[in-house]
Amino acid sequence: MLEIVDRLSVWLQLQTATNIVVAYSGGRDSHVLLHALWKLKPQFGFQLRAIHVNHGLQKDADNWVLHCQQTCQSYQVPLQIVSLQLIIPPGESLENVARIKRYAAFADLLQEKDVLLTAHTQSDQAETFLLQMIRGSGLQGLGAIVPSKRLGKAKLVRPLLDVSRDAIVLYAKTEQLTWVEDKSNNDLRFRRNYLRKMVLPPLKTLSESVETCIARTAQHCQHAQALLDEYLIQDLQLCLGDETNILNVNAFLTLTTLKQQYVFRHWLKLNGAMSPSLRKCQDILNQIKHARIDSEPCIAFGHWEIRRYMGKLFLLTRKEQKAHTLQTLEWPLSQLLQLPDGSSWQAKIVKGQGISVEKIPKATLQIAFRKGGERCRIQGRKHSRELKKILQDFKIPTWERAGLPLFYQESELVGVGALFICEPFAVRDPEAEGWLIENVT
Repeated sequence: MLEIVDRLSVWLQLQTATNIVVAYSGGRDSHVLLHALWKLKPQFGFQLRAIHVNHGLQKDADNWVLHCQQTCQSYQVPLQIVSLQLIIPPGESLENVARIKRYAAFADLLQEKDVLLTAHTQSDQAETFLLQMIRGSGLQGLGAIVPSKRLGKAKLVRPLLDVSRDAIVLYAKTEQLTWVEDKSNNDLRFRRNYLRKMVLPPLKTLSESVETCIARTAQHCQHAQALLDEYLIQDLQLCLGDETNILNVNAFLTLTTLKQQYVFRHWLKLNGAMSPSLRKCQDILNQIKHARIDSEPCIAFGHWEIRRYMGKLFLLTRKEQKAHTLQTLEWPLSQLLQLPDGSSWQAKIVKGQGISVEKIPKATLQIAFRKGGERCRIQGRKHSRELKKILQDFKIPTWERAGLPLFYQESELVGVGALFICEPFAVRDPEAEGWLIENVT
């Protein structure tokens, strides 16, 4: 029991964070973590709260919520309940989807000064290493569970990763804790359960310290991956575009085939994207290499997609495609404009630039989206051109063009997003007032 308290005490002494959040499932391990922190709270003076994610997968899920509420109430620890509705895509595992959605829920709730603690133990580390080994994972996968990382605005930490499950059991019994039991943990159809119950026990007959040794190997893999990342970042920097989610294709293709694979995976990791399988990774790289110069392929994997445009690769999160309304929207320029895609726009009066206040006497514009065939004479130009050609000149990727708001005065195009203003409506006099439109998303 003292081992857990001592580990947490040492960790707390090294922390500056004052807002600690426990990922509280109601199970034994997370209950031990919550209880130990509750006991240490008066000594260290941090703020403590908990989050329970209800996946809704078990018939007893509502009873687990009630247990967590009662426990946190008895400890006077604030508790947030998050309920998920999981949809499992074909070919995806239930465990993987649940984990991704769970951490996404945590990220949405956490603030910059929060530190989220999970109760992963050395036993979890050993099981995860074996799972990754069975999948044929590389160094990054064999590194298994990392001790800490960023999660949204906050930080995620596993302070018990060096603690054995036996120590957790001893603490729970000594403190006479009660917890919920997830019956699915006995289902041997799940690989982790099979490893825990059928593989690791025989290995322990060879050596009692087998979990410690496996966890140590995972740590060696983490260190080796960190060194590899330091090496790869030099090549990646040569390939990066203006932003970290943009890769220069020509620079990337100068790398050796083997290095391309590792640099590509490091690029995904840098942007917080999960690496696809080896086969999917090779398929993506082949499409990148063999695509025509003028083609614009889109390759989807998981919650991400990669698009190629004008010699660059763009890594984007996959978003539900929403049809833009065909109805014209009225925008009083003194108010904030919020569009269906979630973007926000504002207009403010400045001198010497923007849309002439005199030309917009009612201080109201109409908003529409591209239908095709629009023309405009942009500020400083003598002739009008097709909007499609203008957007190409501005190097706006094709998938972003449909979402650009077009500003109209009655039926005449005034401007496009924050890109440009049409000549007839532009301020010419340095002392004249104009409406400056900005995207404030």
